[in-house]
Amino acid sequence: MTAGRLTIAIVGLGPKGLYALDALCEAARDVPSQAFEVFLFEPSPHPGAGPIYDPHQADILLMNFPARLIDAWTDGRGPDFLTWMDSRGKAVTPEDYVPRAEVGRYLTWCFDRVVANAPSNIRWAIHPDRVTGLTPSADGWKVLPRGVVADEVLVTTGHQDWSRKGQPSDATHISSPFPVDQALTMACVPPGASVACKGFALTFIDTVLALTEGRGGVFTETEQGYTYQPSGDEPRLIAPFSRTGRPMRAKIEADRFIAPQDAAFWEARLSEIDRLLSDRPGATFCDDVWPALLNVADTILPSAPGTSQTVFADWHGTKFDADRSRAELRMGYDIALGTHPPDRCWALGEVWRRSYPRLVGWISHRELGETDATRFHTVAAEMERLAFGPPAQNVGKLICLVKAGVVSLDHLSGDLSADITIDATIPPAGSAALSPPLTGLLRDGHLSVGSLGGIVVNDQAQAQVKGVPTPGLSVIGRATEGSVLGNDTLSRRLHDLPERWADRVVRVAHAGQEMRLEQTA
Repeated sequence: MTAGRLTIAIVGLGPKGLYALDALCEAARDVPSQAFEVFLFEPSPHPGAGPIYDPHQADILLMNFPARLIDAWTDGRGPDFLTWMDSRGKAVTPEDYVPRAEVGRYLTWCFDRVVANAPSNIRWAIHPDRVTGLTPSADGWKVLPRGVVADEVLVTTGHQDWSRKGQPSDATHISSPFPVDQALTMACVPPGASVACKGFALTFIDTVLALTEGRGGVFTETEQGYTYQPSGDEPRLIAPFSRTGRPMRAKIEADRFIAPQDAAFWEARLSEIDRLLSDRPGATFCDDVWPALLNVADTILPSAPGTSQTVFADWHGTKFDADRSRAELRMGYDIALGTHPPDRCWALGEVWRRSYPRLVGWISHRELGETDATRFHTVAAEMERLAFGPPAQNVGKLICLVKAGVVSLDHLSGDLSADITIDATIPPAGSAALSPPLTGLLRDGHLSVGSLGGIVVNDQAQAQVKGVPTPGLSVIGRATEGSVLGNDTLSRRLHDLPERWADRVVRVAHAGQEMRLEQTA
């Protein structure tokens, strides 16, 4: 801290960095006599949105998050996404899954509003640099390569591999489909080529739509789903392959789906989960939490005790072939549109989805034992497929392309000899796919990895090693997944780490200011 001014560096200015900056501005208003100098580091030309929500990406790339939940503000201090869109004369319904580009335009506008309304005791500057390292110094942390020294550093780098991928590593292999306007051009994937896609989840669907609808193909919705009119510029064949063959279930269409249980049912069942988590401090995931969730799933649809456990064991324990994968896609789609009654897999996904905020509160900042952590990883991976799948419209388009022969599920084992191979996977959240500056910090012992695989932080976002905070170093977002459950989300409601981080930073700075005043009195 120099002459009473606290220097802060925020590394990464996607949504999490935006939320942290906003929280810092709000907290700083309460201590107008304390000065803050904030350095913002973001190589993307769209601060607030970052590369994931690039406002210029293709509109076929949709959110996996309904429009009603998109709100960059707390306490109604700014417009949520729906209000913002309405002010621009664009009609969006609460349940719409809108283009990521449109959300990027909203987030960029929010960033502009935050910095325009920053309190006078915050001085800020943005640098389009990719931070390559953070090294401790006598005065704080040196941010490389620029050399800025900060008292406090917050790393919010999100999908760190995004910008390192996207270019073909050779003529036949594309390391990532993103950004699609660079990685999936006709030069990279020629019309008529055969394409094998590693992965069978959300990124695969984005890839398929970019190579079909994104090249001028036209989908038309019908009562049975979709029809497709090709443009002639599509690949001849697109074939996914994966370790499991298990697809993601479609999210329900709220205006067409009829829930089998009402609000009173869920209030009672979720209250039971609350009591379990609060009244049994020694509860484990294997012996207490997961069995309780399975019991709730058994009661959603009439079934004998243990039915949900049997269904889950079959789902998880089976490598799906083409026939089962096609049938599963169709079943999830029909349930989502209300043309087929909910089944047991839907019940499992629904109890996980509704219980998720409670699981976030219970697991975050908790170190699970080895057995518990292994079981949680297994369950969470399958529930991701059942509870947090793509919009129904995207699944309907995928089913249509399978029927049209553009997409084939006959090579799920990876046996297709294709012209082009695309890695349509995103490394899992947590510490498995770190890049600078986090890799160097972990190597040098300034960070640690928890039992669920994420960078360990406390409830104020401070990095911790063996339970001791690393002075001046905080991390929020995707890299901490596991230490903080479910923070790889656009939602600002699920976690309050930006606010807790900002309150701590401002409180510490103000305490130091008061101490200096007392010493000079």
